[in-house]
Amino acid sequence: MYKPKNFKSNNLVKIPEGYLNGQSCGDLAPMKYGSTTVDNAGCGPLAVYNAMLYLGKPTTLPEVLRELEIYAAPIGARFGTSAILMMIYFFRHKIKFRIVRRIKKIDQSNACVLLYWTKRPVFSGSHFVFLRKGEDGRLLVYNRYSNNRDVHEYDSVGDFVPQKRICYGFAIKNKVFGEVKETE
Repeated sequence: MYKPKNFKSNNLVKIPEGYLNGQSCGDLAPMKYGSTTVDNAGCGPLAVYNAMLYLGKPTTLPEVLRELEIYAAPIGARFGTSAILMMIYFFRHKIKFRIVRRIKKIDQSNACVLLYWTKRPVFSGSHFVFLRKGEDGRLLVYNRYSNNRDVHEYDSVGDFVPQKRICYGFAIKNKVFGEVKETE
């Protein structure tokens, strides 16, 4: 459910530079997303924002929120962002990705938007994070905890989420659809 007033009010918020963490912290928390707030359901937009920054295609968080509100946030985002509908965002922005569900495949990717169950599959809430490999090969996980602004480091995805709780991962490739290669 798209709400034009949300975009106007979200543009007034000063967003920190760089990758975003802690959807429930500071100025991010009260930002509007559908019929709710970033605090309650903003993990998907933060993961997409961070993925775009990683790819060198920076956008603003209000723009991501607005676009996901339109087609990826059913029921006014009261239940968050639809992982399946999030793919529309990637297609529209020509982001090359593949769907992964196994820890080994996620660990092998350089960057990933990951959706997992926070506790018991189906009977608990789910959460999106953005993760990428650091220079030392460890995984840097952004917005791991909604109430914490720190980047969390792990050796493997399995160190913070068991296989049975993984829903989907969108392994982001460094190249973008339609990108023109330079020739010498």
